[in-house]
Amino acid sequence: MKVQCDVCAADAASVFCCADEAALCDACDRRVHRANKLAGKHRRFSLLNPSPSSASPSQMPPPLCDICQVRIG
Repeated sequence: MKVQCDVCAADAASVFCCADEAALCDACDRRVHRANKLAGKHRRFSLLNPSPSSASPSQMPPPLCDICQVRIG
C-alpha cells in the first residue's frame, strides 16, 4: 500500500518525519527539512525500506507503532 505525501498529496511518500508526524515525498522532504537547521535535525525514516536492519549503526531503528507498540510504525 502506498502512502500519499501529506504536503503535496500528489506523489507517493518515501519518508516519515517523526517530529512533524508527516509522510513526505522526496521533493517535499528536501524542501521542508532544508528550511532551517532545526528542521534538518528531525528524525526521519524510509517508508520504502523500513526494516531495522537497513539502518546504519549510527542511526536509530524506526519507531514502533503507536497503537500496538510491536510493528514498525
